[in-house]
Amino acid sequence: MSARTEIADAILSAAAELFRVQGYASTSMLEIAEKVGLSRPALYYHFKNKEELLGSLVEDVTVRTQREAARIAETAVGSDHRDTLRTMMRAQALWILSHPQHFAVVQRDEASLPDHLRAIQDRAKRDLLDRFRQVIAAGVEAGQFRRIEPTIAALCMFGMCNSTIQWFRPGSRLSEEQVAEIIADLATAMVARTAAPADGSDPHAWLAMLRDDLDHLTRTIPSQAPRSRD
Repeated sequence: MSARTEIADAILSAAAELFRVQGYASTSMLEIAEKVGLSRPALYYHFKNKEELLGSLVEDVTVRTQREAARIAETAVGSDHRDTLRTMMRAQALWILSHPQHFAVVQRDEASLPDHLRAIQDRAKRDLLDRFRQVIAAGVEAGQFRRIEPTIAALCMFGMCNSTIQWFRPGSRLSEEQVAEIIADLATAMVARTAAPADGSDPHAWLAMLRDDLDHLTRTIPSQAPRSRD
């Protein structure tokens, strides 16, 4: 990481903390500069105003995570959909866990974003949701996930990640990486097909699995028109 990037990241972190505590409108560039230990001219060298700082936070929170999800999905073509979903969930959760103040500011002030930033935010959120929805739908189609509405499942997974800013505290018993692994496991388990008991003790589980198999076959086998009788 270059020196300029390190300074820019420090400025963003300081701005995010002040925006969260004081509010975007009540925070001045001077306060941000003082928190980082920079002069105002040095701060303006990196960011010309507060709106540019807020735009960089939007870029970090939504656009960067959307691009990462797209990269994972595109490089995983032909892979197991369960592995793809788990990797995407882990990346999403870990980023939020590692940047809670960035995420909290953008989430709280989303409605008051300037129009051009709101458009960027909305487009990136739609694209991110669509990436997750596509992977879940592909897993259902392949018979790896149970029959579930992909959009609702994806939104529930986002809720799991987003809620971490309410309860996770850095330096707690589990690290950010460990919590991200747990969330990824839970999300994958949420959509995974439930295997029937190996000993056949639950006939309802067997029937449910058979229904899933038949439903998968119905979707994958080309339909044929019935032969006419002469």
